[in-house]
Amino acid sequence: MLQQTTVATVKGYFAKFLERWPTIQDLAATSQDELMHCWQGLGYYSRARNLHKTAKIITDQYQGIVPNSYEHLIKLPGLGPYTAAAIASIAFKEPLIAIDTNVNRVLCRLFAISAIGMTQKEQVQDVANTLAHTNHSGALSQALMDVGSSFCKSKNPKCDDCFLKSNCRAYLQNLQNVLPLKPLRPTRPKRYGHSFIMRHKTQVCIEKRPEKGLLASLYQFPTSEFSSEQTSVQYPFKATWEHIGTVRHIFTHFELELTLWETTVSNTNHGLWTELSNLGNYGMPTMFKKALSYVKT
Repeated sequence: MLQQTTVATVKGYFAKFLERWPTIQDLAATSQDELMHCWQGLGYYSRARNLHKTAKIITDQYQGIVPNSYEHLIKLPGLGPYTAAAIASIAFKEPLIAIDTNVNRVLCRLFAISAIGMTQKEQVQDVANTLAHTNHSGALSQALMDVGSSFCKSKNPKCDDCFLKSNCRAYLQNLQNVLPLKPLRPTRPKRYGHSFIMRHKTQVCIEKRPEKGLLASLYQFPTSEFSSEQTSVQYPFKATWEHIGTVRHIFTHFELELTLWETTVSNTNHGLWTELSNLGNYGMPTMFKKALSYVKT
């Protein structure tokens, strides 16, 4: 949950999550729809899908016991090098250093690593491998994370208060505000789409997104494909459509502008319909929750 998300945001979700699914077997047995509903608002929904897949694998293939080695952990859906190393070193004492953003920054400054991109990543990993200890790698991983979050901050590092400053090559060379070097971030492209809100009395029509791809398995109002250029609207059927607003939402790799159209229909013979007041029971991504603010109740 903490990947790309702050502790303050995660706290409430985490407590409810554990209360609802206290064991791996409980999580494996739940439906994806139920999980997505609990996850809505956290974003990065592939994390939830991977967590569900991993719970099923651990239940079915490992008798409900979390694998105790990096070699097996890294093969589980959603577990990258950092998460696998964190679990292996902290929980199972494997001699590995878990490298997150904080640890990467600390090691870059401690050892004055001036490389960039993949070369930087490789050099940081080499340094981490020399620090790994059979009995204490878990504690060292957590200590480096704490140093990064408490002293070795991205901006305005608290070097004067840091107990590592006499051994920090970046500090000794006055490079603490320069390192680590970061590649230039490309401009986030814009995409455009249209969303169609069909109403019948107190009901609205929704649809489930495909099981793979962006916002997989979540629910939305019927929506066009996203395009890199603004295109004229292609209504799903002939009716009197009213433009009720425009939603803007920023994803990791692009910015979306979604134009909202609304109409009233005479029956609910086609599609999935639900009471407007019941939408909270469906896992809907944030941008469609934004769209709800334009829907008259």
